Amino acid sequence: MQIEVENLERAEKEFSHIYAPGELTLEDDDVRFADQVNLSGGASRKDGEVQLRGKISTRVEVACDRCHRNVSFPIETDFDVKYVPARGEGEEAAELEADDLNASVYEGDAIETDELVREQVLLSVPMRVLCNDECKGLCAGCGADLNNETCSCQQEEIDPRWAALASLKEKL
Repeated sequence: MQIEVENLERAEKEFSHIYAPGELTLEDDDVRFADQVNLSGGASRKDGEVQLRGKISTRVEVACDRCHRNVSFPIETDFDVKYVPARGEGEEAAELEADDLNASVYEGDAIETDELVREQVLLSVPMRVLCNDECKGLCAGCGADLNNETCSCQQEEIDPRWAALASLKEKL
């Protein structure tokens, strides 16, 4: 979706868009959209700067970090992003202020929201995803899913000199 900068005024102008499944990809092999993406918010312009505020809601699918089963969960995130126009070739670089360090740059007469949606969704995905809190994962030796079966690997005998560390590991 594009937001035409010329049509914006100081007063906030509302926008909304629904990305159909498959219309937008995350460009990340580990995270996929599992449903449509709803984008809504408001945009305002002051001089060349554009302020976008809004909400993104969707459902994503990620592999469990222990057993690699697909896990689907909802994402709802708010955003508040400032866009500044790109500098032209002949223009001198302006000195950045602290507020400008978080600003994004737009080129031309429109702001493309696809990259904003991708960025906000990926930032909302937890670093560690589990299918459930009791997930046992995969056996490191044979690859068996320990949630569904017991593995046939031989359990190693622990050297008695390391037994104290093994019991400490179990407590943690």
